[in-house]
Amino acid sequence: MQVIAFVSGKGGVGKTTLAVNVAVALAQRKMRVLLIDLDPQNAQRLHLGMNPDEIAGLTREGIADTSIFESPFGIKFIPFGRVSEAELEDFEAELKLHPNWVTDGIDSLTPGCFDFIILDTPPGPTVFLHQALLAAHRALVVVLADAASYATIPTITSLIEQYTAGRSDFFGMNLLINQMPIHSKLGHQVRSALYANYAELLVPIAVHKDPRVSQALGFERPVLQYEPGCKASLDIQSVADWLLDSIEQ
Repeated sequence: MQVIAFVSGKGGVGKTTLAVNVAVALAQRKMRVLLIDLDPQNAQRLHLGMNPDEIAGLTREGIADTSIFESPFGIKFIPFGRVSEAELEDFEAELKLHPNWVTDGIDSLTPGCFDFIILDTPPGPTVFLHQALLAAHRALVVVLADAASYATIPTITSLIEQYTAGRSDFFGMNLLINQMPIHSKLGHQVRSALYANYAELLVPIAVHKDPRVSQALGFERPVLQYEPGCKASLDIQSVADWLLDSIEQ
């Protein structure tokens, strides 16, 4: 079983969208996938057609076989859950006291049920990032081809190195470019800078900017199911293939 953490140094990079769609792409390749939402925004459920009135999630039920929801898109998931500000503060305090809360929850799941567990985290240095990186075997850092994302890379890299130091079962991090514009001089300049400075870390596929992605969210479904032949869907399929190949290697 591989645990993959999707992380980012800043918000608004489409991390949750990528986490959901890569999970769906892996499921289409006959992988058994569990998606766990560690982001208090609780947005993962919006991609998976979950009842908007449902408040359940890992904040109340934890990570357990009984807290898993079925999606109509071939993957299972545990939403973050809808919580008040006071409940969120209490939950964060508990996670700080128990750094391996996520790891222990994953270990409690029925053995052999999943090939992949994908963790979606909030941007920046949070207790949720810490928990995810203590559990993950690999981190995918989602970035945009812009100056703001580029500037966050040293900080997020340092955090990943700090939180995974000494772990022989952590296989490294990679940078994944999302929402790559087709016609943008600045975007292509930043992409060139990424290759110049981080070539060994870059996933060799950039997911292109595509209006079908936001349209799919409006229908509460992954873009791979909404428009499987669009540019973003094809790119995400390639990311899933790269991920499987890199794990085999």
